[in-house]
Amino acid sequence: MSTERQDVVMFPGWRKELEQKTFDAIQQKYYEEALLHIKKLEDFKEASNDILTAKVICFVELARYDEAISLCRRLMKEDDDHYYKYLHIYLTILFQTSQYTELIELLDEIFENETIPYEYEEAFKQLYDVSKDMRDSATQQEAETHMNHFLDSLENGNFQEQWKLLSMHRKHDVEPHLDAIKPYLSDARLNPVIKTGIIQWLMDCEIDQKIEVEKFDHSDYVIPAQLNDILDTYFAQSVLDYLENVEQGDPTLYEFVKQILYRYLYIKYPFEPQSDRQSVQNLGEAVLMLAQKYLHLNEDTNLTEEASKEQQKWMEEIERLEKIYFSQVED
Repeated sequence: MSTERQDVVMFPGWRKELEQKTFDAIQQKYYEEALLHIKKLEDFKEASNDILTAKVICFVELARYDEAISLCRRLMKEDDDHYYKYLHIYLTILFQTSQYTELIELLDEIFENETIPYEYEEAFKQLYDVSKDMRDSATQQEAETHMNHFLDSLENGNFQEQWKLLSMHRKHDVEPHLDAIKPYLSDARLNPVIKTGIIQWLMDCEIDQKIEVEKFDHSDYVIPAQLNDILDTYFAQSVLDYLENVEQGDPTLYEFVKQILYRYLYIKYPFEPQSDRQSVQNLGEAVLMLAQKYLHLNEDTNLTEEASKEQQKWMEEIERLEKIYFSQVED
C-alpha cells in the first residue's frame, strides 16, 4: 500500500462496488479489467477470500499459470479456513497444465497424512485417478515415439543418435520391442558398440531366449539372461588374475589396465578370445604395455620392440578397436 493511502479508509460502499465490478468483469470474460479492480481492493487490504479466489481464476483464464500456482500456494499457507478450497484449485491447475506427476505425488502425501473433508474426497480421487491414466498414457506414447525414432536411427546408421536413444531406452522394458530389435544384432552394418549396448539392455531385462549376434564376421546365438557382465567373464577374470601383481604394485596403473581391457572386450562382447594360457598372457602384457604408453611410463623404453609378435598384434587390434569405441563421444 502506498504511503498516501495508509490513513485512507475504503468505505463499504466503494468496496462492494469494486467487488461487483470484479465479478461482472469475470462473467463477461474481461479478466484484465477484473485484475485492476482486485488490485485496488488489495491496495486497501480489502481483498476477501472470494476476491482472491477470483484473482486465481483470472490468472488461469489468462494462462498465467505460474502466477496462479504461486498465489494458490501462498493462500494455502496463509488461509487455514479455506485451505482445501485453494488446494482443490491448485490441483485443478496442475491437471490443466499436464503436471500429472506433481499432482499425484502431492495427493499421495495428502492421502497418507491428512483427513480430507468429505466434500472434497471424490473430487480429489477423480483428479488422482485421471492423472495416473494420463501420465501412464503420455509415458507410453512418448516411449513409443522414442522407440520408433531409435529403430529408424538403427536403420539409417546415425551413430550419435543411436547411442543417445539407446541410453534413454535402457530404463524401459525391451520385451515389447524385442522382435523389432533382434534383426539388428545380426546386421553386419550396425556398429559393434551399439550392439553391445543393446545386449546389455537385453541382459538388464533378463531376456531368456536365443538371440543371434554378429560381430566381425562371426555369428552365434546367445541367451542374454545367462551372460556374465563384461569383466566377469572367464577370459576377463583370467587376464586380471594374470595382472594381479600389477594391482599390488601400482593400483593406479592397474585401474588404467582394467579400463583398456574393458573397452576392448566391450567392442567384442559377447564374444571373447580363446581362454588358453598363451592368449591370456599375451593380451595381459598388451594391455599393460598400452597402459604404460598412455600414462607415459617407461618413455625411454621402446615397448613395441620389447613386445612379442603376438603381443604386438594384440596392441594393434586394441588401438584400432578403441577408435570405434571412442567414436561415441565425438560430436
